[in-house]
Amino acid sequence: MSSSGVLKQKLQSLQGKKFTGRIDIKNSKGKEWRLYFCLSRLIWADGGYHPYRAWERLLNKYCPHLDHHFIDINKAKKFECWNYYLMVSLLQRFLITKEQALCLINERIKQILFDLYQAENQEKLSYDLVVVEDNFSEESGLKVSITLLKIETVLTAVEPQWQQWENFGLTSFSPNYAPVIKNPLLLKQKFKGKENTYSKLVSLLNGKFPLIELADKLNLTIIKLTLWLKPYFEQGLISLVEIKDQSVEITLIGVTNHDYKITKTTHQQLILCVDDSLQVCQIMEHIVTEAGYQYISIQNPLKALPEILKRKPDLIFLDLIMPIVNGYEICSQIRRVSSLKDTPIIILTSNDGMIDRVRSKLVGASGFLGKPIDQEKVLAKIKSCFRGKKSSKSGDSPLELKSETS
Repeated sequence: MSSSGVLKQKLQSLQGKKFTGRIDIKNSKGKEWRLYFCLSRLIWADGGYHPYRAWERLLNKYCPHLDHHFIDINKAKKFECWNYYLMVSLLQRFLITKEQALCLINERIKQILFDLYQAENQEKLSYDLVVVEDNFSEESGLKVSITLLKIETVLTAVEPQWQQWENFGLTSFSPNYAPVIKNPLLLKQKFKGKENTYSKLVSLLNGKFPLIELADKLNLTIIKLTLWLKPYFEQGLISLVEIKDQSVEITLIGVTNHDYKITKTTHQQLILCVDDSLQVCQIMEHIVTEAGYQYISIQNPLKALPEILKRKPDLIFLDLIMPIVNGYEICSQIRRVSSLKDTPIIILTSNDGMIDRVRSKLVGASGFLGKPIDQEKVLAKIKSCFRGKKSSKSGDSPLELKSETS
């Protein structure tokens, strides 16, 4: 039996049975998918990774000229299949065409089945058939059916894609995970003489966009993009990280909604990074904002002090070697401002020498952080600094320069 054998068998077993209802599918981590049927024909599929992001991506792809002000999320939130209800509503108001609606449905179902093939390749899934009497309720959002797809037709479209994914050795790479640069210095060496390509990579591989969205942005197939990145994944230069869904106030009936409604807690602390490298600023932005802190970056060192005076950050990461004005000078200027004399300043440097450490301490730096940027060390330094600020307020001694680079 192939890796997708159980799923395929269950789908094929429904053919000819006039089954109306749904199949609820779960993995061991609680991830849940749903396949909806009317008379053993597929109507819709949803759940899994990033349902709201997926809906937004497909709208942008197939309905690029649609005015999103016509989409009433609040009205749709009472429906189980809120996205299907919205699609019917747009169709009935002639805001999208039947052809666009069919493309949305077809691709969403194929995407869900592909994800299920991959999930089943990794572990045993649980399946639960739920029969619906006569027809779906009003609350389901499926009262009006746009199309009924034959199971065999959909499987015929999805299986070659999954087979190709397997043949190229991509089964461990999820299209729903986001690539992020792990080792920027080594990766940059790989693109020597191709600085424009590298700059574009840095702007895209920031851990914010899953592979499936990046493929759309680059106008590539998901297989072509993943194959191109595969060597860098294997060399540890780029890694894939799980990301959260977009924030949307949707209440799903009968479905766990931890992936549908994300209210990200943002700390009040503001972290500012001064570095003339766009790449460093973007990597720091990903690390800091994912941890829930506010973030500002400054690439022009001449603008650093005015911006710091204006923003009054709670923590400053400061590059040591920059054109015109270096980190020593900026740090010294910051310490002359009474309201910033206790603000932690962490020096960023790839040259971790004792002379630099002593000189940085003399101008008022609070600590060191070596390059290339490492996520765990950045987060550890942030926590250490904010703990130190609390202690200082309580009457303890301020932060002292550490001898280690972490």
